[in-house]
Amino acid sequence: MPSPSGTESQGDGDATLGIRQAETVHAARRNFILLVGLLGLVIGLEAVIFQWALFGAEVSRGKIRQHLAGVPFGWAVLPVVCFAGAGLAGWLVQRVEPDASGSGIPHVKGVLLHLRPMRWLRLTFVKFFGGILAIGSGLSLGREGPTVQLGAAAGAAFGQFFRTNPRLTPQLISCGAGAGLAAAFNAPLAGFLFVIEELRREMSPTTYGGALVAAVCADIVTRSMTGQLPAFRITTVETMPLSALPAVIALGVLLGAVAVVWNRAIVAGSAMMSNVRRVPRWLQSGIMGAIVGLVAWWAPQAVGGGHSTAEWVLNGGCATATIGWLGGMLVLKFVLTVGSYSTGAPGGIFAPMLLMGSLAGALAGRAVGAAFPVLGVDPSAMAILGMAAWFAGSVRAPLTGMVLMLEMTGNYHQLFALSVVCLVAYLMAEQLRDEPIYDALLEADLHRRGVNSGDDVEARHVVFGIQNGSAVEGKKVRDAGFPAGCLVVGLERRGKEFVPHGSLVIEAGDHITVIFPAGNAEAALAIVDMCRGS
Repeated sequence: MPSPSGTESQGDGDATLGIRQAETVHAARRNFILLVGLLGLVIGLEAVIFQWALFGAEVSRGKIRQHLAGVPFGWAVLPVVCFAGAGLAGWLVQRVEPDASGSGIPHVKGVLLHLRPMRWLRLTFVKFFGGILAIGSGLSLGREGPTVQLGAAAGAAFGQFFRTNPRLTPQLISCGAGAGLAAAFNAPLAGFLFVIEELRREMSPTTYGGALVAAVCADIVTRSMTGQLPAFRITTVETMPLSALPAVIALGVLLGAVAVVWNRAIVAGSAMMSNVRRVPRWLQSGIMGAIVGLVAWWAPQAVGGGHSTAEWVLNGGCATATIGWLGGMLVLKFVLTVGSYSTGAPGGIFAPMLLMGSLAGALAGRAVGAAFPVLGVDPSAMAILGMAAWFAGSVRAPLTGMVLMLEMTGNYHQLFALSVVCLVAYLMAEQLRDEPIYDALLEADLHRRGVNSGDDVEARHVVFGIQNGSAVEGKKVRDAGFPAGCLVVGLERRGKEFVPHGSLVIEAGDHITVIFPAGNAEAALAIVDMCRGS
């Protein structure tokens, strides 16, 4: 019997409205997934072209070296060539787009916190061509960080070109960054985890769905154009026996501590070089180019990203090389990378970290093998674990490091040993109270250049995703404990917008909009930690 009061009709209307809202949310999510799929394909193509161009530049440097070998004083000519290439890369960064300096990952993190601008067109130009000049000239830098920043810039470009909701721009940027990592390493799962673990995006369907789709699509293009083999083509590596577990733990402790030293050296070197006002940044890059040009004459394995050298180490070179060569190469690579990165030239530290980790792991494997031959430790296996441990201790992203090594080497039987060494290295670095490298570089950059990059802005609006187990989940807005001067001005829950008030309870999956003073970068970083899951 119909209700005379019309309550039943009102309930039906509310239910219909709810269904329509849910359908709208699902349709928007489907459109976003299609968009990031296209974004991943574009980034995959961009990453492959960048990789090929870098390969051509490095081959050209090698041919120049071979040609000069028969020329009197040829050793003095190569540094001049490298000076010109690295100096031009530094000039492009200094005069056209300063945000293209370094690896670019700290800049991406700053953009996602609305603390840095994303001038995607200039950034793409300088990062692409500047990266080719810098790395091709022999600076001890890698292409992986630049590929991540190029992917993030492509995400920003997609947001502008397709006129998406401004709220989705950070999602596009983070998905593009993850796709860039996936394409650079041929590692889609690592690219997906990078978005969640390192870029600190919330675990919402839009985030993890978009990140995974973009990473897989980028990897499809990469594999189609460069082949199905892993990034490191390794023949045979023995499984780490369970009896060698103490050696694995010791390696994690050692490289966790070494990674802390590495982080502090990178931050200190960058700060020192930026304070040298009398020598412009482009000249610093040029001088470092001349130095690596000189080194390349006698030790070409130490310059550039070091991918081929790391592959040689993993394929048994660590067992035939002398201890002195391995140790000397490790120290030389450490010094050259700190010097190259400190100049602000466009290039990352991923690849050098992997080479240094492989050398350190190989040295540890040789030492354990000599002291305890009954353990049957394979130095090549320890080299793989060394790469993962150095990454986990420095970047402080153990899951990404573990999966990255699995996908890059194809040695999935090392899963247990990789899990142990990454966890131990992570805990060791945490125990030493060292900041993750990209967080430290971001904070240093914000303090050095200012949060606003010269913009006359008094406040910032930033959207944060609330994760399960976070410090603010289940708390009222007034009791959440946000830093002084910060104000929650908006809240989105399951596609619906709310005007927040003090008694509103924050739930996992919510997206809150917080306004904070533009000069207070620490407040934004603190809110990120508060909103992350436990």
